[in-house]
Amino acid sequence: MDNNKKIRGVESLPSGISMGRSNIKQVAEKRRTDIKYFIKSLFSMADEISHSDLVYTFFHPLLRDQQEEINIHATKVKERKSRQMSRSETHSIRGQVKLSLHYQRGTLMVMVHHARSLPLVSGGQEPSPYVKVYLLPDPTKATKRKTKVVRRNCHPSFMEMLEYRMPLEIVQHRHLQATIWNHDSLQENEFLGCIVLPLEAIDLTSETEEWYPLGNMISR
Repeated sequence: MDNNKKIRGVESLPSGISMGRSNIKQVAEKRRTDIKYFIKSLFSMADEISHSDLVYTFFHPLLRDQQEEINIHATKVKERKSRQMSRSETHSIRGQVKLSLHYQRGTLMVMVHHARSLPLVSGGQEPSPYVKVYLLPDPTKATKRKTKVVRRNCHPSFMEMLEYRMPLEIVQHRHLQATIWNHDSLQENEFLGCIVLPLEAIDLTSETEEWYPLGNMISR
């Protein structure tokens, strides 16, 4: 049946209204009231009319699209939480990282040697780890340094020197934070562990080399 004939019982919009410059505001207000009444009476009719293709074409798309966007967003949030839960269930924080520290000629040198006994990541695969280092506090991330990525290895060797040119008295009031991450080109990088060393407790004038157990504390 023709949808135009179905809607014949709905209150129609008035026509023939003059749109002069002097009364355009009053006309617009009256038009708004008429449209509101028209839509209300249209939607109160039987489902075969109020939900017909013709009505959806002109009146429902915005509401329907908004609901679809809400549903899509909710689905993405659930999927993200599910991925995070599956990742946390995949491994616990374990392993160690080997660093050497030495301050000489106005530079703090942090040698990132190796990591060992890193956990498997999502899918039971070996991680592709890299190390990221900060001297905290560092709200602007100016001291951020990081190593290259070592592909698919629970016992990676980095052998990279990270340098910080700053006075010793400033270095001694910082905390060295080293975090290990799994590089993932398809989604967010995965946290594998962290160490935080108060540099005031370390004699930096001579080289210190040590294996440090990884924990799960991250700070800025």
